[in-house]
Amino acid sequence: MEPWRPSPRKPRDWIDPDTFLFHFPNLRYANGRRLCYLCFQVEREDHCSYDDGDWGIFESEVHPQARCHAELCFLYWFYDQYPSRDEHYHVTWWVSWSPCPTCAEKVIEFLEEYRNLELSIFTSRLYFSRHEDYQQGLRCLWNSGVQLDIMSYDDFEYCWDTFVDHKGMRFQRRHMLKDYDFLVTELEEILRCE
Repeated sequence: MEPWRPSPRKPRDWIDPDTFLFHFPNLRYANGRRLCYLCFQVEREDHCSYDDGDWGIFESEVHPQARCHAELCFLYWFYDQYPSRDEHYHVTWWVSWSPCPTCAEKVIEFLEEYRNLELSIFTSRLYFSRHEDYQQGLRCLWNSGVQLDIMSYDDFEYCWDTFVDHKGMRFQRRHMLKDYDFLVTELEEILRCE
């Protein structure tokens, strides 16, 4: 019997401003933030340039049978929406937490199927960054050609303008970049180690 997996679902179009401001700041310690949000943009190459493509938001789900991390929700959706392995895609993720080792492994398997896909991941925070298996998952993604970086001011502003139902309210960074420098250094150290 095949293991249970959620059926592909439609991503959300918008995220609430309070949810974004709570779940996305660059923090070393992010108490109470158990959900992962993944904002994405898919661009498909069309005659040497990329189209605007799809965009949306996934969040981690809890099902009676199993948990589905936001990254896996995206992968199941992408398999359903873009069955062609021959087209060229550029996918960008802005995530509130970096991928866990299991999700990193699934993403690498996905990239092996979609060899013409470039993936960029901008993460707000590093998930269990002191655990060797989590570090190894990030290194494996990096070594598979995934661009990994910590979300910067420009990333937050882009996400605010694109994914947040802000009703005309301007983005104010306040505490979004609180531990940005620390996280950039930590990610660089993780990716440098072998």
